[in-house]
Amino acid sequence: MTQPVYVLKKVKKIFPDGEKISREILSFDSFVCEKGEFIAVVGPSGSGKSTLLSILGLVDNITEGDYLIMGHQGSQLTEKEKACLRNREIGFVLQNFGLIDDMTIKDNILLPTKYLPSNLRKEAQRRLLPLVEELGIAPLLKKFPNKLSGGQKQRVAIARSLINDPSIILADEPTGNLDAANAHQVMSILLRKHQEGQTVILVTHDEALAKMCDRIVRLDSKALRSE
Repeated sequence: MTQPVYVLKKVKKIFPDGEKISREILSFDSFVCEKGEFIAVVGPSGSGKSTLLSILGLVDNITEGDYLIMGHQGSQLTEKEKACLRNREIGFVLQNFGLIDDMTIKDNILLPTKYLPSNLRKEAQRRLLPLVEELGIAPLLKKFPNKLSGGQKQRVAIARSLINDPSIILADEPTGNLDAANAHQVMSILLRKHQEGQTVILVTHDEALAKMCDRIVRLDSKALRSE
């Protein structure tokens, strides 16, 4: 039996909120994500959706509880080990695109390859042309982000998240700044990657998009339940 990608139990995330005050952002009993699942995380603003995604992406730590990622105890990973897992196994797609303005589109997409060993870097660079052709952004490689539309920027952000061929894609409101046509295109890309076997976790406020996923995980009043 294949081990789950994520297993979180009895999790709490607490942020300091003043000198002697702390604020509980997340508190739930269990979250399990199987390999190849497409999960939508929904909930009201401030319910901890982006915080959960940051924890899953090894960008943030839990305050209490148990956290397994791909069989590794999250709390026992060194910062170097976390960085390695992030770079090789996790692709992030952000709502605000996260592109660097003074870098060309090509350089933006290839940025995650910078810290790979030379053999893996060359392999990733060979994926560039097929990837940008698949996403319809091949003519944009020499341009800069300020010359692109919102939909084009999001497809560039997706290309950057996929260039290292990650097994996990974490997408934080990737359609939030897009019109209906571009939102549909982005969702189609994520669905296709899911069909190819990648695990996708999508934070969204759009219930219609959420219903296109295998499963909905709902955050409400910092509790988590699966539908």
